[in-house]
Amino acid sequence: MNSEPDPNRKSWTGQALMVVAALTALLWFLQVRRAPVQLLEWRDCENAYAAARTHADTLAADARQPLGATRTDSLAFTCGTLRRSGRL
Repeated sequence: MNSEPDPNRKSWTGQALMVVAALTALLWFLQVRRAPVQLLEWRDCENAYAAARTHADTLAADARQPLGATRTDSLAFTCGTLRRSGRL
């Protein structure tokens, strides 16, 4: 019986851990890069609701896209979506 660990298994485990660490770092970097924009969008919606004086103003704020619709991707959302999801 051989009591020494298999060097190939140790190498494979180390490589797998490096790949997981690299993916984790990449996802963290992408999230950190996006966080300030999300904060600005939330504050823009909060300010729109704070300025609303009538029910019609609130409905207009619900339909508004944060930051003047600067996002053209398919993930664009409205202030009303943020409010209904509880993020405001």
